[in-house]
Amino acid sequence: MLTVFTALLVFGTTPRIHAEVTSLDELGRMVVLENGRKKPLDTFAQNILKEFSGQGRFQKKPAIQWLARVLFTPEQSYHDNVFLITNPDVLDSIGVERVGKARNRYSFLQLNSGIDRLRQMAFQVSKIDDKDRSFVDNEIFSLYNKLYIYRQLTDTFSFAFPHPDFTITDAQIRKSLDLPETQTQFSFLDLLEKKEKIDALIDSFKDNKEIASIPDRMNAWASYHKDLPLAVIPGIRRENESDEKWTGPWDLLIDAFVHRSTPPGELFLLRDAVSGYRENNGERFDAALTAFNRAVMEKAGDRIRAKAISLEISYNRLDPFYKGKFFYGFSVIFLLLSFMALKKWFYRLSFLLLAAGILLHLLGVIARMIIMQRPPVTNLYETFVFTGLITALLGMVLEWFKKRNIGILTGSLAGLVMLMIAGKYAMEGDTMGMLVAVLDSNFWLASHVITIILGYSGIVLSGFIGHVYILQEIFKPRKTDLLQNTFQAVYAIQAFGIIFTFLGTVLGGIWADQSWGRFWGWDPKENGALLILLWSALLFHARLAGWIKKNGFAFGTVIGVIAVSLAWFGVNLLGVGLHSYGFTSGVARSLFLFITFELLFMIVTGLMLTTGKKVRGAESP
Repeated sequence: MLTVFTALLVFGTTPRIHAEVTSLDELGRMVVLENGRKKPLDTFAQNILKEFSGQGRFQKKPAIQWLARVLFTPEQSYHDNVFLITNPDVLDSIGVERVGKARNRYSFLQLNSGIDRLRQMAFQVSKIDDKDRSFVDNEIFSLYNKLYIYRQLTDTFSFAFPHPDFTITDAQIRKSLDLPETQTQFSFLDLLEKKEKIDALIDSFKDNKEIASIPDRMNAWASYHKDLPLAVIPGIRRENESDEKWTGPWDLLIDAFVHRSTPPGELFLLRDAVSGYRENNGERFDAALTAFNRAVMEKAGDRIRAKAISLEISYNRLDPFYKGKFFYGFSVIFLLLSFMALKKWFYRLSFLLLAAGILLHLLGVIARMIIMQRPPVTNLYETFVFTGLITALLGMVLEWFKKRNIGILTGSLAGLVMLMIAGKYAMEGDTMGMLVAVLDSNFWLASHVITIILGYSGIVLSGFIGHVYILQEIFKPRKTDLLQNTFQAVYAIQAFGIIFTFLGTVLGGIWADQSWGRFWGWDPKENGALLILLWSALLFHARLAGWIKKNGFAFGTVIGVIAVSLAWFGVNLLGVGLHSYGFTSGVARSLFLFITFELLFMIVTGLMLTTGKKVRGAESP
């Protein structure tokens, strides 16, 4: 109390208390055009943070809070540990000291000491062909790009920051320019607004270096701050232009500086928002961004779907796929608990958890369809999401009719695994990116792609159940009813899979004929689909002819899962063919590990089955 009282005596007046900046809702609603797609800044923040740190949140707080610090108070973000280093050899290469465990996150300040060395190494790596780069080479190149983007983001709103380069100590000059008398440092925009007066004063104050050097300093800033990210101001779209052009704040400022024109009013609103944030004045911050967003909406007109922007923000807040993974995981856990105690209640709870996971999963898929106005399978990420949904649904349907635990177990596991794989792809950027030209057809996306994914889902789920059947044969060989029930599920789901894979392949051929002028071209992706069809057909024929028994069919479905993984996204690793869109580096190792695991599973369980049969044969009279 004494401190407050003393302060009041010193200043003589009671300071005005502003509402603090506690909500970033208006900032999150700011629309940004990136890679041809208009998205809320909330989405941009999540995507960029995932690229940097592998996480969609920073210190358990929304990504938009971290991005606000980067944009408006960049000096406070220098200490944020957001740059994930997966290989410590990268740190050794650039001369940065390791901190903590091998895989760790570092701040800009920690990495800044090695930035010059990193720049040189990244330049050398850029000369190496992608396929010839080592893992460390890719890490170095990736880290440099991340730091480069980060530095660009910290400069995005620097036009509104008071800076020593724009210092005016002469009170008479400040008065002549109608600048605040109590302030000596100003921003680029402050002086750009007074450009005509500054030019007039230069002749009057020829011996004053401060005023005479301002145009040169502004010119240096204009040259340095070109092509920064965040195109948040829509331009005028002409009838003969197919691509929409939006502009970043600095580009508009540079244009105004070069052509000696008045800066657009939106820039002054952004300056007010920056000042409000830096002064922790929530009222000013919110008012400025509300006015800015309204001005953008009015300028863009029907080029922005306001409801889609709001829905995307709600989708980000809900994060349905992340939460869905927990429901699927707990469904498996409670199902396992039902084998030990409270069988009835834990079983029902596991079924409800599976249903809740599917509901969240479905809501996420529907939301993405509305936002993008596309079917739910426009890129590699969405194929995993959609396959996870279908396999989980098939598992629930199977459980509804069979009620033997197998549907819950395999449906939950398949949904969980597919969402986890999709989550890895989400770390690489916007999962709602614009379509490759050949895919820009809602009809064929809704027919061919969905149908083929339904087929793949059936083959994959049948393989999951095939794993369970093999394990049941090993550990519960005498429970014939249980084994028969499980095998029926393996057989029926495999039949579902081959039917839809066949239909999807035929539809794909028709699409190829319309797009490329040929029904079939032995493209790697086409060959992959054919391989799945032939393998599944071989299983059914071998089973019907008596060449293989139930165990052989089950092992065949496991091989079918390998075939799907190779045809699904392994083909993209080849980097050839008309279907090689959605290429993702770093997938090869995970794919080979998966195939190795499956082969080991078949070898080990095959030996166990052979040994078990010999033991049972010796025990029988």
